[in-house]
Amino acid sequence: MPYQIDPDGSVDLGGQRVPVPTSVSPEARAYLAANPWGDMPVPEEPIPMWHLRDVMAPSFAALNEQASSLYDVDIREESIAGVRCHRIVPTGLQEEAAGRVLINLHGGGFVVGSGALVEAIPIAALVGCTVIAVDYRLAPEHPYPAAVADVLAVYRACLDITPAASMGIYGSSAGGFLTAQAIAHLQASGEPLPACAGIFSAGGNLYDFGDSRNIFTLSGFYGQPSLPLGHELSEVTVYLGDADPHDPRVSPERGDLSGFPPALLVSGTRDALLSATCNFHRALLRAGREAELLVYDAMPHSFWYALELPETRELLDLQAQFFNAHLAAAQRA
Repeated sequence: MPYQIDPDGSVDLGGQRVPVPTSVSPEARAYLAANPWGDMPVPEEPIPMWHLRDVMAPSFAALNEQASSLYDVDIREESIAGVRCHRIVPTGLQEEAAGRVLINLHGGGFVVGSGALVEAIPIAALVGCTVIAVDYRLAPEHPYPAAVADVLAVYRACLDITPAASMGIYGSSAGGFLTAQAIAHLQASGEPLPACAGIFSAGGNLYDFGDSRNIFTLSGFYGQPSLPLGHELSEVTVYLGDADPHDPRVSPERGDLSGFPPALLVSGTRDALLSATCNFHRALLRAGREAELLVYDAMPHSFWYALELPETRELLDLQAQFFNAHLAAAQRA
């Protein structure tokens, strides 16, 4: 393995020590020092991520349980427009907040993560609104546009009872890319757009993730070297199938962003998709859109899955403020 993590969370890259900055909490320092593979042995050769679904499922279930123990919500599995979803509602939801809906799209590289609610449960409780977590179809069995079609079907079904001005879409990693893609599809078809979007550890194109991804690929920072986007075992490759990654509906960064809703983008300096997130933020600003970018020092990809971190609690509060501001303003309009 080309790098080593020291007990304090510092990283040794080829004899060069990268320390953890003083801005990081003690909890985050311990989190950064942990083996990202847990008890699993680091493979010598790349393993297709979709082959790890059964191995990863208990971790997603444990995160669901942890989130449920910290946030008082009611969870109900249901089918919306033929798509498996989970409806998460804060216990004792106030009537005036009941009409606001956020649609959450889980992470997992487009190939894993079914039933993951760690992004949905805290936001439902903190925002005080209904969150619909969509279990979109996964690649490689169901390549693009299957996942987007599922998201759009759920969104359109919600539109039957909730105005677009009272709805938002958000997600992390693959879910963040899907958020942007869904909005691009809605704009292309002239349909009502959601009031806001959350794009976390994700960007606006699927053909070039930028400098941070290249650096992480060369260093093997995750333990298993990150595969090039065109590699046959790449999650992006199997997600795309025969789709053109330069199609503006696949990579919204290449299209018309003039109508994109207010967006919150989040990443960290140890996130391989930091460049992708920053580049999409700049594209939105060039289009004259309202877009806010938060970058957390030393934090890795989708660090907010670690609910015990002070950094996570801070970020969740900021996400809730963003959604509340835009959903509430949309309701009053």
